Amino acid sequence: MTPVVHNKQKGLSQKILRFTPYFLAILLWAALTFKEQFFLRKVQDLSLFLFDGNFLSEGLKTPGGALSLAGSFLTQFLYYPWIGSLIWILLLFATARLTLKAFNIPDRYSALSFIPAAILVISNLSLGYGLYIMRTPDHFFGPTLGYLLAVTPVLIVKKLSSRQGLQAAFLIIWTCLVYPLAGIYSIAGTLAAGTTILKTNRIPAVISAAVAFIIPLVYYNFYTSFRLANAWTIGLPVVSDEAWTAQICTPYYILLALAVIAPLLSGLLNKNNDNKPYAFTIQAVTASILVILVLGFWFRDDNFHTELAMSEAVDNYDWQKTVDIFKQATQSHSGSDAKAYEARTRKLSQAKSNDEILDITDQFESRFYEPTRTMVLYRDLALLKLNKALDMAFTMKDGGRAQKSRTQIPMVYQAARQLYFQYGVENMCYRWCMEDIVEHGWSYNTLRYMAEYAIVTKENNMAGKYLDKLSKTLFYRKWAQSRKRLIQDNSLINTTEPYKSIVPYMCYDNNMSNDMAKPEVHLINHFLSSQSAQATPEFDRAALLFAMRTQDITSFRQRLVFYLRSNNPDKLPRGVQEAAILYGDLQKDPIGLPYDKTVKDSYESFKKYVNSHSIRSIKESAYPYYLQFGKTFYYFYYFIRNLQTY
Repeated sequence: MTPVVHNKQKGLSQKILRFTPYFLAILLWAALTFKEQFFLRKVQDLSLFLFDGNFLSEGLKTPGGALSLAGSFLTQFLYYPWIGSLIWILLLFATARLTLKAFNIPDRYSALSFIPAAILVISNLSLGYGLYIMRTPDHFFGPTLGYLLAVTPVLIVKKLSSRQGLQAAFLIIWTCLVYPLAGIYSIAGTLAAGTTILKTNRIPAVISAAVAFIIPLVYYNFYTSFRLANAWTIGLPVVSDEAWTAQICTPYYILLALAVIAPLLSGLLNKNNDNKPYAFTIQAVTASILVILVLGFWFRDDNFHTELAMSEAVDNYDWQKTVDIFKQATQSHSGSDAKAYEARTRKLSQAKSNDEILDITDQFESRFYEPTRTMVLYRDLALLKLNKALDMAFTMKDGGRAQKSRTQIPMVYQAARQLYFQYGVENMCYRWCMEDIVEHGWSYNTLRYMAEYAIVTKENNMAGKYLDKLSKTLFYRKWAQSRKRLIQDNSLINTTEPYKSIVPYMCYDNNMSNDMAKPEVHLINHFLSSQSAQATPEFDRAALLFAMRTQDITSFRQRLVFYLRSNNPDKLPRGVQEAAILYGDLQKDPIGLPYDKTVKDSYESFKKYVNSHSIRSIKESAYPYYLQFGKTFYYFYYFIRNLQTY
């Protein structure tokens, strides 16, 4: 009976091994589709593929251009994350299959064939904020296609195993033909093929190494788009911030090095053709390590994903959704904030000195949730569009959490185009579109906002040019066609969203200035210094909100006068009342406004609470004060201080 049980166990083990990759693939697809959908959409948004002859010919002017075009073509399908992620996962399975065949990996060790796929997953999903400084629009699909191309010559030289002359000729022809199309991946393929035949046919193997070195030198003389130092790395992702280069490119170096040395390692796996008793264990350990590595390097940050979701809502002019996303993100952390406060209180109760108290407070600071400035600016914009900002802006979480990032990515790369466009600062919107083209190349997002700028400023010829470009895309064609009616009849701009809500902000001299790459500071200066007799109620509402954000009493008093004059509200927004009653009390110069009884009562409660709860430090007292007064301007004024914009 024992052999029967053994056979059953062996059969079960084989079934588990067979279906594990498919199970993990389904999990990966679900995670990409439902958890990373906004990340995938942003990847697509920052790429570009046009069905246009000039675009295609320009793409071929650099080694690796054909591969880049192919990657950009597939990237556009991330517009629908479930489709794009499905295509990518199928390509990952293709990399595993080709790896298995090319390097003669026995079926009993098939989990090893998924190592390249795992590296490709890590390279894409560890990107995080690095997404905004990529200069390579095909970075999501291109390396996967490149690896498939690099493994192909290994299979071909194995077919020509008994013909050294054909192998040598093939490797020369392959490198000459494929280097202009795929760059570094053709070199990696040539070296991998040479390593494969190193033990049996040394002459072709040596030729492969020589060819891999010489061909890039030869082609360098025919191109003007890259430096000689990059001749052997062209095709790898390029970034606009060198601090990110190692982080982003290291997985690809590992991947290509693995392709080159894998033929040497595969011999160890085939030394003995007998079934190994520990094969299942090796498979399970390999699969576990790969899963752990993928999960370990997967970039997970709530604020980053909230920014992406809010950014898409802003692009779609869905203001209520923008606010709802912010609310959901902040409310989801209320439980963790409470636990952090309880844990900190326990530690503080054991502190024996002021220095120890400060150390404990600093240690716990990061455990309390705080939104980024980008999130707050998106939220305030949405509230202004809904005409709820002066009532609601200071009832929600505020702050300026630093990015969970190697270096702080300037907000201008994330949100400048959107913010400047929606606030009617159109020349600055166009300026950062141009800056982004110079830094990172053309993208759907840049083309779209250049078209939007030209439409709202009634630059009809310019708008037509950009809309024609977008008409040659797969998924932005309908949007471009719908906008063309606006340049045929400019009168529609004042009745069509989003333009009808932007035009009221354009009541000033639209000139160019330097924002020092800090859009929040520039918007504050813009709204507090640009005042004309033509100011609209919308402009004055925004100006008052920005004045309240400065926490400067003089600016608030000045903007309040303009706001009352142009808006003449029947009832003052709660945030304005709270700021006015607080500032009047601080200066001992009451601002004569009709205050609601609830506002008077809340301010009196706040003063009593302050008298009975001393503030040793803002960090230590912020949370208990937030529980009592977190939805008031008083809390914002005293506890949201020294914000760093970027």
